[in-house]
Amino acid sequence: MATTRATDEDDTYIDYDAFLTPKFSAHSFANTLILGTNVDPSDPTLDLTTPLSRVLFDLQEIDTHIHALTTASALPLLTFTATSRNASESVLAAVDAQLDALNRAHERLRRDVADRSRVAGEVLIVVERLHAVATQLRELGRALVVARQIEVQMQELGRGGGSGGGSTGGRSDGGAEYNKALVRVSHNIRELRLGRVLADVGDDVILAQDLRKHVFVPAETAALAKARDAVWAFEPIVPSAAAPANGSGNGNGNGGTTSTSAAATSAFGVGVAGSAGAEAMRARAAAGVLALYLLSREEAVLLTNAVQTHLNSAVNASLAALTRSLTALTTLDRSVGEVAARCQNLVALQSLLSGIPIPTEDIADDQQQQRKQKSLLDPVLTQLDSGGGLPSIFFRSLAAGIEPRVREVAARGGANARILRGAKDRVRNAFRACVERGLVGAAAERGAVEFEVAVMVGAAGALGR
Repeated sequence: MATTRATDEDDTYIDYDAFLTPKFSAHSFANTLILGTNVDPSDPTLDLTTPLSRVLFDLQEIDTHIHALTTASALPLLTFTATSRNASESVLAAVDAQLDALNRAHERLRRDVADRSRVAGEVLIVVERLHAVATQLRELGRALVVARQIEVQMQELGRGGGSGGGSTGGRSDGGAEYNKALVRVSHNIRELRLGRVLADVGDDVILAQDLRKHVFVPAETAALAKARDAVWAFEPIVPSAAAPANGSGNGNGNGGTTSTSAAATSAFGVGVAGSAGAEAMRARAAAGVLALYLLSREEAVLLTNAVQTHLNSAVNASLAALTRSLTALTTLDRSVGEVAARCQNLVALQSLLSGIPIPTEDIADDQQQQRKQKSLLDPVLTQLDSGGGLPSIFFRSLAAGIEPRVREVAARGGANARILRGAKDRVRNAFRACVERGLVGAAAERGAVEFEVAVMVGAAGALGR
């Protein structure tokens, strides 16, 4: 067939290559024909008939050639068209069959999946709501159990509240139960605060509101009050009974010093609770300390506040006693005994705090600060911003308070000022005895004791050298 095409192209004079080139331009071809048939392009009487006739002749030649080719190839073209049509109809029939099968499968899936999925969605909503209800009921049941435990523990606190720490009678077991109940109720309240009870129960649930209003909040308030009272009442040495009874009538400076030294050697043989009573008081205070730590919303805030209040009370009472003695030196020995006794109580409290480890659940916390703290004394001293301990805070606060009072009495003049200036050595020795007797038994270095002595003795500097 390629041979026939080549023969046809050789028989015609038409330049097919010129027409088929991509760069063919009708304007350029027409210009070429016009210039080929006219000698002078500027002649106003150009001959356009000849070029137009050639173009028309070429068109007729091409039309004749197309007619000849169509006539010669009509049967193959019709055969090819029929074959293509039959093949297309077969493909269309197969596609229609597949489309029908796909539609039937889609309808079956819609019935088996979509409808069931809609029903399953409704069931899922019901299950989720039932789960929420079951969760709230479970939390409410646990809250009721905790509330019942708290009520029992509060009843135990009410029964044991009358047995003081110094009782040595048959209520010792009751005191132990009281201490356990105080710690347990604090644990339960802490569990509630940390969200481990009533965690998934909404605030609009009436039972939860009633439990919080009538059980949890009153129990927290009562437990907090009892724990504070236990810490504030921790006085193994009664200050009024610890003061020496002798020497009060000696008015000279040397006699007062001797009396003070003699009182120092007594090591508080008077005023110390009996072994059973002291142990009961210590156990009660230990329970109160641990309860305050558990009830604190922040790191040992309630415990620190209770210790601070106890410390301030000791400072204020000691300051009042020493202030009275500045104008009545006959009571100075007694005041020294009271101050030393209060310091000894703070030493005992510090020892108690250092002996109670931080609960393991707090040590396992991610906070690095809590990992470094080992006992309940550590967070207390951290918040009090003191590394020297409670006795150090006590004597520094006492010195800061007594110094202006010494200066005031000395500057006031009169008999009291003369007597005070004349007994300045006795006053300094008394202030020294406050520290030395107060720190008896304390695990303090000698340098630290001397520093506290210097602080207290320096408070009497207004009396002169």
